Amino acid sequence: MAPRQVRGSTVVITGATSGIGRETAREFARAGARVVAAGRREDRLRELVTEIEGQGGAALAVRTDVADPVQVTRLIEGAVEHFGAVDTLVNNAGIGMAARFEEQSIEEFRRVMDVNFWGAVYACKAAVPRMRAQASGGLIINIASIMGKRGLPYETAYCASKFAMAGFSEALRTEVMAHGIDVSTIFPGAVESEIWETTDNRTGLDLASLLPKFPARELARIIVDDARLPQPEIVMALDAQVVGLLNTVAPGLMDFVLGQSVPFLEGFQKGAAAGASPAGPAPDARSA
Repeated sequence: MAPRQVRGSTVVITGATSGIGRETAREFARAGARVVAAGRREDRLRELVTEIEGQGGAALAVRTDVADPVQVTRLIEGAVEHFGAVDTLVNNAGIGMAARFEEQSIEEFRRVMDVNFWGAVYACKAAVPRMRAQASGGLIINIASIMGKRGLPYETAYCASKFAMAGFSEALRTEVMAHGIDVSTIFPGAVESEIWETTDNRTGLDLASLLPKFPARELARIIVDDARLPQPEIVMALDAQVVGLLNTVAPGLMDFVLGQSVPFLEGFQKGAAAGASPAGPAPDARSA
């Protein structure tokens, strides 16, 4: 993949109201790119655009639920209409769910797939023809997860969505490279993000406090560096690299360790449920 120019380019970022997406928008703006920030919370989008413009940058806010293909098409068309091109697309919007497979409804499972996987497909479907028509082509950066390389218990929906994104990205990369379009997939481990608070978590565990998390701003810098010199895949940080390595050299051992953890987790969950007061409805964990 050849080097690309970030300064003066137009970058569309989904899930830009918090966490990775928000920091990525800021980092691209600092690098001189024109930012199109997409998300569901208009107030946060306006705040982000005001911040970027106040620092001399150019930005556009487009309220978008990535699970709706009409809204995603409107996002790409709006970027082209406002800035004249879509040079880089960062598919970042995502939601989580942590629960036993039997406890997840098909509708809940489908919602995770709609946001995490289909949202990226809709965006690529709208952006690829535009990029193909541009002399400079374009770049698609899909933010997956190390759980798109190694499945974990209680994460069936999330893992399914990220494995699907990984396979889609790999296939699309070879299909469009001859037309000057690069496709890069990033596989992070635990990262600072609101997803820890908004995930529908039925495990009884405080997921947010269990793992050290990679700073979202550092990941944003990696994403912008990837936009300058695209890589087919990036696995980061150390936790993701360790999981990826162990799963490659000893997948059976990984199965055994994770499988042995399930009875412990189920016991913990039952104990927590027995001592807990009646809970309210699960949080509305939808795309940012």
